[in-house]
Parts: sequence; structure tokens; C-alpha cells
Amino acid sequence: MNTEPYTQRLEDHPDRLKWNARYRAPKRLEPRESCPLYERAASLGYPDGPVLELACGLSAQALALAASGRDVLAVDISDVALDRLRAEAAERGLASRLTCVEADLNAWRPPNDRKYALVICVMYWEEAVFDCAWTAVAEGGLLAWQGFTLEHLRYRPSQNPDWCFKEGEPASRLPAGCFAVLHEEDVDEGHRVIRRMVARRNKPVDQQGV
Repeated sequence: MNTEPYTQRLEDHPDRLKWNARYRAPKRLEPRESCPLYERAASLGYPDGPVLELACGLSAQALALAASGRDVLAVDISDVALDRLRAEAAERGLASRLTCVEADLNAWRPPNDRKYALVICVMYWEEAVFDCAWTAVAEGGLLAWQGFTLEHLRYRPSQNPDWCFKEGEPASRLPAGCFAVLHEEDVDEGHRVIRRMVARRNKPVDQQGV
């Protein structure tokens, strides 16, 4: 799977240091670890083609999709997480299906070629990242996003509100007429409040019904 080269000095990035410390804790990936956002996207269906996961961390779902025959581009700032993903993919014979990119998502941008059947991000929110991510979704493909809402501040007042969805987000940031929101829900889990959204990129009028 070919991608444009990306290089950036990340060794001292505070987010990388934070997440590397967490991902060094012993943990083995399970092949089908549950993720409601992935499950919702699968239930809605998306076309053949590659998948892009942003802020992937230790994504068992990325490995499962690679095992199903999808090419997966997994992007994260933690080299520890990505090294473990690469090793797990190699152990399972999936190395040719999984491409890992170490990047600060605030600086990295996906190819603007509308080729990804699914673009997904779980528990990461930056408006600028979202505004670039939807451009990578193929016609008929899905954009799936999950993050904190401002209601989460009731449980964690120290949370940076800029990392929470504002009213109507992320759906309100989609370009008018380009996407149809298929699913949107707020979930209060008793220790956090999250929102899940799945939207499908519309086909051009002259392709609808084809």
C-alpha cells in the first residue's frame, strides 16, 4: 500500500511521550476487541477499498480489517503503539495490508484523493484534523468519529474543552450536501460522555442509482 512519505521530528513531542508511556504497559491485542463505532460502521456498510484510522493506538480493529483483506493506513503519534501493531501484523501474516505512519495529526494530512472507503477516528478531536479527514472519504464511503462532548466536563472539569465536541459537532462541520449523517448518538457511560457519528459521502448526482 503506497502512501506519500511523511517525516517530522517527534521524539520530544509531549503527546508522544504521554502515549508511549501508556502503551508500554503490558497488553496483548485481541483479534476482535469490541469497538461500538467500528461495529456501527460495519452495520451500515461501506464499499470496497482501503481504510484510514486516525489516532489508531493499539487498534485490534485495524488488524481485523487487514485480515479481512482491506488495506489499512493506521496513523498515530506513538511509535510504541505502531511498533506493536507492526509486530502483530507481521506475526499474523498481515504486514502487506497494514501501513503505519508516525505523525502528529495536527501536522500530517491524508492524501486528498477521496479513496478511503472508511475514515475512522476513536476518542480524538481537533477541528482542523476533522476538516481535512473528510476530504479523504471515497464517494459512498463512511466517515466515523467518536469523542467527548462538553457534557463530559461534568465528570472531568480539567479536560480541555477544545478537545470536546461543541453543539452539533462533528456533523455541523461537514460540507453542506456532501455527506448524509446516518447515525448520531450521545452516550453517558457514568464516567464520561461521548458522541458517535457516522456519515456517508454522497455520490455525484450523475452516479446515483448506478
